[in-house]
Amino acid sequence: MTLAYPIANSAMQALTEPLGHERTQAAARKAAAGPVTFETEWLRPGPERQEDLQPYVQSAVAMGAAQIYETEKGRPVIALNYWRVMTEAEQVFDQPVATDPARKREDHTDNLYFRRGRTKPKKKPVDPNQLDLFGADPTSSDKENS
Repeated sequence: MTLAYPIANSAMQALTEPLGHERTQAAARKAAAGPVTFETEWLRPGPERQEDLQPYVQSAVAMGAAQIYETEKGRPVIALNYWRVMTEAEQVFDQPVATDPARKREDHTDNLYFRRGRTKPKKKPVDPNQLDLFGADPTSSDKENS
């Protein structure tokens, strides 16, 4: 069984009376007849609401849309994932700002990538006065040792 998340305006509505259940954002957008966003909300029902919400919570847990945790005091905390239907005000803010197409975008790649001509730095010349610990001693010759 695949995960299907409820579609609703709020977390409590998603738990008790969702508009539907969908797996993907495209399907949720189609079912809600508008844009949706994926939300995770933490519900902390009081002891008086705990018994009323128990069948709804168990159903959401079975679908994979909710997880149950406990606080330090032993009270239940419900993490509910759902598709929240966006309001008209949120839709206005979600739209991209129109930019002037005549203005050319500035290119900074020359500064970042093509500052040097080579990708690998050149080797530094070897200092003849430096002692080579792993090679042959440049002052001694093999002919002297024989």
